[in-house]
Amino acid sequence: MMENPLPERYSIHKEKDTTIIYVSARKDLLNKIPLDGTIGSPSELRGRGKIYILDGNIVVRPLVHGGMLRAFTQDRFLIVKRSIRELKVSSYLISKGIPTPEVLAVRFIRKGIFYNICVISVLVPDSIDLMTYLETTRLDSRDVIKKTGELVRDIHGCGVFHSDLHIKNILLDKDLNPWILDLDKARRLAYMPPAVKWLNIKRFFCSCKKWEKKGRIVLPSGWEACFRQGYGARD
Repeated sequence: MMENPLPERYSIHKEKDTTIIYVSARKDLLNKIPLDGTIGSPSELRGRGKIYILDGNIVVRPLVHGGMLRAFTQDRFLIVKRSIRELKVSSYLISKGIPTPEVLAVRFIRKGIFYNICVISVLVPDSIDLMTYLETTRLDSRDVIKKTGELVRDIHGCGVFHSDLHIKNILLDKDLNPWILDLDKARRLAYMPPAVKWLNIKRFFCSCKKWEKKGRIVLPSGWEACFRQGYGARD
């Protein structure tokens, strides 16, 4: 079912049709994560889709398909590879000092040929995703955009390519420092050519422009230059 090896800090618990991969030091989670059904309570946090909160400081994200597949498969997945990859990439980036919420556990429930998947991670207190911030702030957001460029530069410096790099996958903490989210589509590369880095940046730029065009966000003047300045790239 899963790729090996897992990072050493994780253990596996299997019972009936449920598999839970968890941080070994947090064995208490096994008493808090049911073998089936909802984990935690519904959250009112904005901008991150349908999530739940466990113990006030843990985020539970049930995975669902996006795009056209959502109507047919909803929360049913044939493989669990992406979630295992998220756990691995998250653990690796944290070891390199990159701000990303720690994945505490992943729960897989096998139902026939499909799996239901939940990713369980640490809650970043008083946080807001970048899209929601740009929807609501009246402050000059150029410094936040610059810091986002610095974050993406550091992620690339670790050899990680986040193919789903968009405005909703940047989380701002209470000090408006950016964190990277949802690493299930991220992967480590032995070498990342400049053209690949640029494509990743372009993906983020297209996301920003799309929501600005829809009237959902307000981007500051010169925002692309601010991002490039943070990244260290020339205009």
